[in-house]
Amino acid sequence: MSSTTKRELLFALLKVSKAATQWTKSNIPTTGGMTVPRATVLVGLSVRTEPAGMSELGEFLGMSPRNMTVLIDGLEKENLVRRVPHERDRRITCVEITDAGREITQAQLGPSELASAALFDDLATREQAELLRLLTKVADSLRARGIDIPHYHGS
Repeated sequence: MSSTTKRELLFALLKVSKAATQWTKSNIPTTGGMTVPRATVLVGLSVRTEPAGMSELGEFLGMSPRNMTVLIDGLEKENLVRRVPHERDRRITCVEITDAGREITQAQLGPSELASAALFDDLATREQAELLRLLTKVADSLRARGIDIPHYHGS
C-alpha cells in the first residue's frame, strides 16, 4: 500500500471520528441535568471494565484536570461515580461508575446511543461486521503501540 493511501486512510479515519463524535453529542438529551461533559464521563466510565485514573480518564476524554475534578465532584455527590484508590499506586486516585450511574446512563443515554448508532443502518449487516472487525484491528494496533483504548464490554 502506498504512503499516499495510508495517509488518506488516516485522514479519513480522523474526519469520520470527529464527525461521529459530533453526531453522538448531538443526540445526548439535555433534560434532567444531563450535559455533554457529564454524559461523556458517564459513558466513558460505563464502557470500562476497571476503574480509571482521573488524569488518564481526563486525557482520554479530552478534558482538563480542573474540569474532570469539578465533573467528578458533582457526579460523586449524586452517587453516580465513586473515587477509589489505585490498586498499586496510592498517589493515583481512580474513579469508577456506580450501579446508580450505570442505571442513569442506560436510562438517559441508552436511547441517545441507539439514535447515534442508527448511523450504521446505512450499512448492510455484513458491512457492519467487517467495519467492526477492521476498527477492532486498528484499536489493537494502537494498543500494541502503547495507546490506552478501553475494551467495550457491551453487547
